[in-house]
Formats: sequence, C-alpha cells, structure tokens
Amino acid sequence: MSNFLKTDEMRNYCLFLALILLFSCSEDKEINPDGSTYKVVIEQSGDYTNYNKSLIAVTPDMDGQTLKFNSVEKNQTTDNYLENADLAGSKITLVSQKPSKEIEFNFIVSPILLAPATAGPMAIKFTFYKDGKSIGEKSFQYIGNFDVKQESLKFK
Repeated sequence: MSNFLKTDEMRNYCLFLALILLFSCSEDKEINPDGSTYKVVIEQSGDYTNYNKSLIAVTPDMDGQTLKFNSVEKNQTTDNYLENADLAGSKITLVSQKPSKEIEFNFIVSPILLAPATAGPMAIKFTFYKDGKSIGEKSFQYIGNFDVKQESLKFK
C-alpha cells in the first residue's frame, strides 16, 4: 500500500506542477527579429502655437542609421529632427521609414515670451503604434511659466 500512496502522491505532484506551468505561462508575443514599423500620432491642444517645440528620434533603424519618418499630413519624408515648423499642426502623424527594434524620442518644449504675459496652457499627447497596434501613450501639460523642459519617450 505504501507504493500505491507514493504513486498517487507522485501523480498529484505532477498534476500540481502541470497546473502551475499552465497558468503561469504568459501569452507568447511575436517578436520580429527584423524590427517593426512604428507610428507616432501627436495631438496638440490649447495655446500650442505659442511654444517652441522640437522632437528628436534617437533610435537607430535596423541598418544602424538614424530612424527617419514619413509625415502623413505633409506627405513627405522628415529627418530624425523635427523643429517647431514641423510640429505646427494640431495633429501630426509620423511613420518610420524603416523597421526598428524600438522607438525613442526626446521632446523639448519652451514657451515663446509674449510681453507682458507668458504663453497659455498647452497639452500634447503622443500615441505610439507598433506594426499597427497601439503600444502606449504619454500626455503632457504645460503652462508657460518655465524656461525649457525635456521629455523622454521610449517604447518597444
């Protein structure tokens, strides 16, 4: 009878381990070793025309070159550095020209001095997509009583 208990205990132990493995495994996500296509949608509201803004992509593409984008609204290729004129609209959509393993930006903003007051409040939202699927968003609010602010945005 002791062999029966050992076998039954062993069976229960194996079943317990199988259940743990079954429920502890996370959903497998496809990893594209060749990189992914990224899209960034930038939405601005408030007094955004009275702020100087620049956006710098610091991520390399799969060829090791600086990641460049196509501007959907302007239907043109942009560099990795967008300045205030490139960020003038209320909505800007950028799509990476070549695949990359991640996307990283530095966003720099400063209010334009308006005598005698400062710029009014501004809000900006970045929505990131990877291969057509939303992977996150970041929102920032600014009131024109600062010199310069820099935000770092990174998504994989």
